[in-house]
Amino acid sequence: MLAQAAPTVAAVDQLSPAEAGATVLRGKTHAPVEAVAMVEPGHLAPPGFVERDLIEQPVRNGSGCVRRRWRAIFRSPTLERHGPFILDSVYAMTEIVLTGRSACPTTGYVHVNPGIDQMAGLAMLAQVEAVRTGRVRVAFDCKDDTGDAKFCRSRASILQDLATRKSWILSRDGGGFAVSLKGQTRSIVTMQFDPRNPDRVVVTKTYPAPF
Repeated sequence: MLAQAAPTVAAVDQLSPAEAGATVLRGKTHAPVEAVAMVEPGHLAPPGFVERDLIEQPVRNGSGCVRRRWRAIFRSPTLERHGPFILDSVYAMTEIVLTGRSACPTTGYVHVNPGIDQMAGLAMLAQVEAVRTGRVRVAFDCKDDTGDAKFCRSRASILQDLATRKSWILSRDGGGFAVSLKGQTRSIVTMQFDPRNPDRVVVTKTYPAPF
């Protein structure tokens, strides 16, 4: 029996999310796909590649919701900028969100890097939110690499900045964890939590590296 030809991005773009999931994720265990999103190429993206994200229907898990986002990479065999682009590889990423509602939201999810399970990730996010909103008082060790003289001026100025941001990426950081937060500007704030010093959080404001 002949193997089925890999789909092109043009064909996938014509399908419903459920159909796209069945086509792109054939042979993989996955939940129903409820959305397909175009991935904007980075500044250093090589020619001949385009990407799509296939976003699964989220499921409730404890204090929040969990879903997987599948990154589908399509490649032009001749690396032409205009294709045709054929499915080359697929990999899954985990996303979580805190919510008190019974229905899972469609936005606001945080990417979880490998090494953090779902329940631990939700507990970490709850800790981040308690500090970010000022509900839990901690001492801040502050560093700014963006030239923003106001950021590290005081506890109030740090909380004022954090109030404008949302959690973006959650990662292991030594024996603790770190979360990167995005806002309306290009800068990123990273909060580092160390269980050996639960009353102290390191905050660093930087610009992301171009990619």
